[in-house]
Amino acid sequence: MAGSETRQRPVILKARFTEQEATLVKQQADAAGLSVSALIRFALLDQKPVRASRTPPLDREMAARLLAALGPMACAMRAAAEAGDLDQLYDTVEAAQRDLSELRVALFTSLGRTP
Repeated sequence: MAGSETRQRPVILKARFTEQEATLVKQQADAAGLSVSALIRFALLDQKPVRASRTPPLDREMAARLLAALGPMACAMRAAAEAGDLDQLYDTVEAAQRDLSELRVALFTSLGRTP
């Protein structure tokens, strides 16, 4: 059995959901920063969640923009390396370092943390 042997909630209850319902429950839990279990306890028992889940919800739009920004950087670095132009390569690497620094800050922000 995985997890703690001293759980305060040893009883497991099950429920059936349609695909749409399950998706909605998971989205609401993600938006609240809670596990599905904590969200259900909150909704049914009016229990205030003790804490947010260990992994903060990821801002999907921010993550998509970050991924989109990585593509052009990789292409520019590859093109500069293939061209063999050391001046262009140096400028490209310098620009990539700036971009990566900005992406780092954006990733921290999307995870709800301070860089």
